[in-house]
Amino acid sequence: MNKKLYFIISLFILGCTSEIDYTKTDGIINVDYLFNSTNTSWFDKNYSKYTPDFQTLNNDFSNLKLFEIEIFMNVNCHDSEREVPRLIKILDQLKFSKNNLKIVLLNSEKKSKDGLEINKKITNTPTIIFKKNSVEINRIVEFPVENLEKDIFKIINNQDYKNVYFVEWYWRV
Repeated sequence: MNKKLYFIISLFILGCTSEIDYTKTDGIINVDYLFNSTNTSWFDKNYSKYTPDFQTLNNDFSNLKLFEIEIFMNVNCHDSEREVPRLIKILDQLKFSKNNLKIVLLNSEKKSKDGLEINKKITNTPTIIFKKNSVEINRIVEFPVENLEKDIFKIINNQDYKNVYFVEWYWRV
């Protein structure tokens, strides 16, 4: 056998032995799960049909690379079905590193078996948390104020941004 055939067979075997559990409904997942799980059969269609706001994306998003993003979502939440594919498509357009992206599935009570939501003040899904040096800077909750592109731009450039559920006293506690 030639080297090319060995390579192809190796890739096939690695693909078949993947440790991704496509049936899980809570816990940490990755973008591959979103595209391939039967729990998120809506993802690919919603990702494909979304046209990003390229006018906004033409602005300087270079600060985005300084952030980690955590997405808390539910596979049966219509807001997650709408916003998460859009967000992933935008992040793909911006070439955001998947190494800086954490996606957490929550159940209908906004909880996970491993308690990944504890101390995160998750009230609605999806909740998209922007962190810098492991410290939360801001978040988008359930849906954007303007659109995802504009909201992200404001957050990463330290412009005035408050999510749709922001209440000052709540964040002091």
